[in-house]
Amino acid sequence: MRKNDVTNCIQDIFLECCRNLFHSLDCNTNLLAGCSANLDQSPIACIDAGSEDVEFMIALQLPIQVLALTYPVADAITSVEENRLEDWLSELSNQLIGRLKAKLIEHDCYVNLGLPLSYFGAQIDELLAQNSVQEDYYFDVDHEICRCSISIEVFDEAMIFSIEKNNSINMQEEGEMELF
Repeated sequence: MRKNDVTNCIQDIFLECCRNLFHSLDCNTNLLAGCSANLDQSPIACIDAGSEDVEFMIALQLPIQVLALTYPVADAITSVEENRLEDWLSELSNQLIGRLKAKLIEHDCYVNLGLPLSYFGAQIDELLAQNSVQEDYYFDVDHEICRCSISIEVFDEAMIFSIEKNNSINMQEEGEMELF
């Protein structure tokens, strides 16, 4: 399998997962082409994941207004403390990487997840792996610009990765719990 094929497939899956995340939050979203918005004042949450064959890191940069809008306790939208919004951003990045991991399993790619880290006043380009392929997606989320980024590094071109989705894998629905 060529590194470029694996990288492109993971990027496509990541984009789908970003859209699904915003949809699950009942946000009106549009993917923006060629956006270079200045999000310097927006917090960032990053999580890495990987295996012996591939490693990637995702980053979410969401304005405080989007975090407050999507915060799960609607009554407190105007009075949510900043540390709770930071926790919420970490949770959203956790949800996003969980979606990505589940989708990658359908392509015979199994990864271990790291823990989310939050940053203020940082640049995503400095946080993501330097020797990797990076892709940035900008979304208009209820008239606020949000950035979702992924950096991917494939170590082994002989890795097991199915470009086509393996429909024989029985994935749980989101939120389902399987008891053994």
